[in-house]
Amino acid sequence: MSAVPPQDPAGSAQGDPCGTAAGLSEQDHALLLGAAQTALLFDDSPGFLFVVKDAQGRYVSFNASLSRRVGADCLRSLQGRLATEIWPAALAQRYEDQDAWVRQHQTPLLHQLDPILLPDRSPGWCITHKFPLHARDDQLVGILCLSRDVTGLARHASDQRLVLAVDQMTKHCEARQPVAELAELAGLSPERFATLIRRIYGVSPMAFVLRNRIRQACLRLRGGNESLLEVALAAGFYDQAQFSRQFKRVMGMVPSSYRQTRPSEHQGLWRWDGML
Repeated sequence: MSAVPPQDPAGSAQGDPCGTAAGLSEQDHALLLGAAQTALLFDDSPGFLFVVKDAQGRYVSFNASLSRRVGADCLRSLQGRLATEIWPAALAQRYEDQDAWVRQHQTPLLHQLDPILLPDRSPGWCITHKFPLHARDDQLVGILCLSRDVTGLARHASDQRLVLAVDQMTKHCEARQPVAELAELAGLSPERFATLIRRIYGVSPMAFVLRNRIRQACLRLRGGNESLLEVALAAGFYDQAQFSRQFKRVMGMVPSSYRQTRPSEHQGLWRWDGML
């Protein structure tokens, strides 16, 4: 079973979920379809789910793993559908909330801890990255989603609190919350929480927060004209000196050098940044 490629740009509005009916030019449409072709690269990659959606959240292209997870007999029957038409309600709501976040902030949403159905349809976990796909005029034309299964980690109903704690560490990494508070939010002891975060992400909770702050700072350095102090404070650092030290430790260069090597880049362009 192979990945579903995107529809032909010349297809009808009914058969083409990302076609001219969505108000896209042929050039913008080609951008979305080009990204969708990447799904073919993940078709034989166990443990990965790759999806490209249009700006309205409809599935344009995806690897074959999707059909196994949702129990669909026909891959093409999933094309043009929304998450609420494919996934169980609780999962679909989270996925659509993430899409809304990406549309609102126009920036990537990385390292999300998500409940998911594994290829055998059992409940499991995955780590998800979502990238906005922008046309040259900065119009959002789609969202690229890549999820990697977390193997050997059971999922229970009570684990929703863990999801909330991880959301705090990713979407609100600038908040200065100690590990004890994050653990309490997760409903776990600090020791158990630290063990789980290291099991899932390979680093301690504070190292994970630091990396997310650095990623946030990188977006600001690439996408605006804020001073280094403004970037530091917005990303959750105490001052510019601390920001520069931590940034150099993680990125191998100081923030000003990083900004010079990435001039005038559009903040919303999706890319694989070496920090994934």
